[in-house]
Amino acid sequence: MKSGFVAIVGRPNAGKSTLLNSVLKARVSIVTPKAQTTRDRVLGILTEERGQIVFIDTPGIHRAKVGGINEYMVRQAREALEAPSVIWYIVDPRSELPHEMAVIELLADSAKYTKVPVMLLLNKSDLVREQRIRDKTDKLGGEILAAAVEKGIRIDSTFRISAQTGTGLNDLLAATWERLEEGPLYYPDQDQLSDRPTRFFVAEMIREQLFLRLGEELPYSCAVEIERFDEAAKPPRIEAVIHVERESQKGIVVGKGGVKIKEIGQNARRKIEEFLGYTVFLGLKVKLLKDWTRDAAALRRMGYTLPEKRK
Repeated sequence: MKSGFVAIVGRPNAGKSTLLNSVLKARVSIVTPKAQTTRDRVLGILTEERGQIVFIDTPGIHRAKVGGINEYMVRQAREALEAPSVIWYIVDPRSELPHEMAVIELLADSAKYTKVPVMLLLNKSDLVREQRIRDKTDKLGGEILAAAVEKGIRIDSTFRISAQTGTGLNDLLAATWERLEEGPLYYPDQDQLSDRPTRFFVAEMIREQLFLRLGEELPYSCAVEIERFDEAAKPPRIEAVIHVERESQKGIVVGKGGVKIKEIGQNARRKIEEFLGYTVFLGLKVKLLKDWTRDAAALRRMGYTLPEKRK
């Protein structure tokens, strides 16, 4: 039996969560067209006869200001790189080297503490059909490899994949298994797909709808808190609060005559019922939690605790 941890890292919107869902053939991480949808590290567990891979889906790596939700997300990615067996570095072919440097520098920092193989994944191969785009992708891949060598990062292989269609994933997984060592099943239940509780996934499905149904900026100011999850009720009753940063945002989330909050609730409930496999009642409220994305106490309440910095 082989086992190990695979950290999936990359810039916002590179396709990390889509890749994890495709590998597991299940929706473990929410996916939207907006960057920085993922806020927390999420473990995805793949158990086969040959062993177990625990994938670590991370928030997109970017240059974040000190303090607040953005620093929390980057630190989640940094911690995922502290002790993996393999690192999957996923890249959108439309990116450019200057944008990738935040990821490369974080990988270089982790390479000072642990020497593990890094696999470069050039994603969205389904989009790379025109020769000029293929040439751009080849150029970007070469630039990343050169920058990695300069920074002391060990990139030992490159794969062209499509997280959306699954192209190249079988070869990628086969190569990943080869790099793992003998080890135990970290999660003995072979049907377990993640380490997160049901409440977490329910909150994430509501938050996913905020990203899909609201404007460009507002979802980043929203947090979801599950106040009640009563499975004994008939039907099971879920009550959640959508927290916003400013008073003016409450009306936008609710919408004229409550139309927007109703739309968010209906779509979230359908996703939750698909996930749970049974009918539920979902109640949503909108409350003000002033400047929560920048307030340490409010961040802790929402579960976004900034760890102590290294000395």
